Amino acid sequence: MSMLQILESHAINHPTFKKAYLFKNTSGAEPVFARSYDSVFRPDAAYIASLPDMTETVGGIDGANVAIQQVGISGFKLPLKFRTVAGEMLTLEARVTGTVALEADKKGINMSRIIRNFYQHRDEVFSLNSLEEILRDYHSNIGGFQARVKISFSFPQLVPSLRSGLEGYQFYASSYEASLDRHGRIRRYIEMDFVYSSACPCSAELAEHARDTRGAYAIPHSQRSKARVKVEVTPDMELALEDVILHLRKALVTETQVMVKREDEQAFAELNGAHVKFVEDAARLVYQELEKDVRIRDFQVVCSHLESLHSHDAVSVIAKGVPGGMSAEFTEFVNLVC
Repeated sequence: MSMLQILESHAINHPTFKKAYLFKNTSGAEPVFARSYDSVFRPDAAYIASLPDMTETVGGIDGANVAIQQVGISGFKLPLKFRTVAGEMLTLEARVTGTVALEADKKGINMSRIIRNFYQHRDEVFSLNSLEEILRDYHSNIGGFQARVKISFSFPQLVPSLRSGLEGYQFYASSYEASLDRHGRIRRYIEMDFVYSSACPCSAELAEHARDTRGAYAIPHSQRSKARVKVEVTPDMELALEDVILHLRKALVTETQVMVKREDEQAFAELNGAHVKFVEDAARLVYQELEKDVRIRDFQVVCSHLESLHSHDAVSVIAKGVPGGMSAEFTEFVNLVC
């Protein structure tokens, strides 16, 4: 007779006796299951082959038996090596999102294969081109008729102050992304956030009017602002993340500062005065800069000015307008809060 049968028999004869499954019970019952971990057990090939695999089940689909456009993992972290344009090697914490499209009639995918695939490349210097190789590898390992992978990281760059000669690290929230369609075509993207200052042209004019007509001292309002830019790299061409940073720095000019002394603060006030801009101006300035680069096939630009005058933000979205390309559809402006 098994221990469970003994306990059940005892419970029938002793109504107050309760079974205990994992712990000893005050009724005197011993646990039905012994909780222990066998640290010396090593599975052999035959044992591993015998393990159940949900991807091999038949008729186990819950819900509608339809294809799923994206299924995979998000938030998986690992350190990756990046090389700057100047040749400096950086090891950065990267966050991985990897998905495939799952056909109807398939229960699921082996998600751990996505992680294992990245670990096979962890010692390599990472780039947008290596992302394409990883994408093809994990697509062939996992299957599915489409695949997408995105690597997000914070990219540091030493930036000089305006006049004092000091330097400080600016960090850019960035990502590399690649997608593979059902025809085997790969598209590569770079996305990044650029934080800048925006001085309001209207407020500047009104402040000067008050000073000119009434001798009133007035300060135009400005605000910390953010541009989120996603560019599609032209096939067979190279584009560095630092090139995108340079484009945004040239277009918007008034990037926020890191190390500042009094002469830098004065210079920043002058710089904002020389480059006042509405949120509409910001989007068009970035468009003008990106549109000239033949290495950029398509792009979307989202700008948000976190108003110091209003209790709401001013926003704008613009896309290059490539047929079948990126659109100006964007509504998650709350994610642009600096």
